[in-house]
Amino acid sequence: MEKLIFKNEIREVLLKHMLTGKYQPGERLSLPELANELEVSVTPIREALTQLSETGIVNYIANRGFFLSELSAGEAQEIYELMAQLESSALKKSTFSADQLDDLEEINTKLINATESMIILELDRQFHQKLLEGYHNNYALRIISSLRVQISLYEFAFWSEIHKDTSVDMHHKIIQFIRKGDLSSALSLLEENWMISVKYIVSKLQMVN
Repeated sequence: MEKLIFKNEIREVLLKHMLTGKYQPGERLSLPELANELEVSVTPIREALTQLSETGIVNYIANRGFFLSELSAGEAQEIYELMAQLESSALKKSTFSADQLDDLEEINTKLINATESMIILELDRQFHQKLLEGYHNNYALRIISSLRVQISLYEFAFWSEIHKDTSVDMHHKIIQFIRKGDLSSALSLLEENWMISVKYIVSKLQMVN
């Protein structure tokens, strides 16, 4: 395979492996094994995992190493509620052009036709990111971006076709409310979108545990 040089590139490769189930929640991430697999030294692997630990998707335990975070109903409830609040606050202060709303419609149409889970999750991420394109609080956007990484682990683990169809319908209604200037309804639906997702995920986690 082509050798990886930059830690950000390594970070993205590791993140993709984590989200697609190559590494399981709670699994210890061996630096030598990962370095051998990606044909790089241990140092950039450690740097990449340290970056990911800042998002919460990886845990570092002194004298033991790095571990992929466990999934828990309590954490899911907290991070989804926080994301709902942050995105709603950001949407309230956002502005939209006709082109941006058209772009949102286009992403949602692609989501309707998507069948592969990774593509579906990426399109959903793109929709929410585009929704906040007119929001300019960089500090808040960094927090939202970090939360999205944590949420991705839950979304991939508990993705379902039913969940996709619900999101598509809500996305469409959010766009229509924004077009009509009914921001209050758009905000309520955005929060509901996140809370429906976490309710489904928490129920699945409770069944497993």
